[in-house]
Amino acid sequence: MTPTATVRLDRLPWSEAAERLSRDPRLILPVGTCMQHGPHLPLGADALIITRLAEAIAARYDILLAPTLPFGAASPRDAEYAGTAALSGKTLHRILNELVSSWEAQGVEELVLMTGHGYGPHLYALATVVSETARIRSVDLHAIDLSAFLGQPHTKEHAGELATALLLHLAPELVRLEAIRDVVLEGRKLRKLIAGEEPVPVSGSIGVVGRPSLASAETGRAIFEYLIEHIGSGLFGSGAEGGQDVA
Repeated sequence: MTPTATVRLDRLPWSEAAERLSRDPRLILPVGTCMQHGPHLPLGADALIITRLAEAIAARYDILLAPTLPFGAASPRDAEYAGTAALSGKTLHRILNELVSSWEAQGVEELVLMTGHGYGPHLYALATVVSETARIRSVDLHAIDLSAFLGQPHTKEHAGELATALLLHLAPELVRLEAIRDVVLEGRKLRKLIAGEEPVPVSGSIGVVGRPSLASAETGRAIFEYLIEHIGSGLFGSGAEGGQDVA
């Protein structure tokens, strides 16, 4: 499949948006966060990663891309760090439902919600969005097995090797290499921090759970290319018509 240029909903006049949706009533909505990712990654790490991934998939499959929702749900412990701005799970759920309601009234028949944030209430808000007429599908990067790309033994992490590697590939100028610090928690200590698909940080810590020091741009590139293929083919490739979500 030959990639095309990404077509962004917010850069079209309404008349072109209407014409586009009449031809292809599918839409991708990336959902990010504005929250701490340790002292070495930007607050917008989740939003940046999921936006770039959604752009690539939208271009490959010639699907309309909605503007990224830059806020999501975060744990009370994440909210202790400067700059973190989060919604409650209920508020995020309501926002998503209202957006879906607007778009389905205009003819959207399939909406793909994509996120790279694995906090439980955040994921639940995406997974429980409902629509009267549109098909809603969700993609959670943390539910995709990427262990083959990462240092072993790989465990659940936050601001660890995965996010750091992807940012080193996508936006290396935003990674503070001198501030990278590993915070390795295992066994019971790690299990106590798991909330959904990823851990929340220990209160008063630097906000990291994992080994970001293992990350490299090469690993990030390999993971990014794999995710484009894995998610894209799962959603829009052969056999995707059956209705199964990627993650």
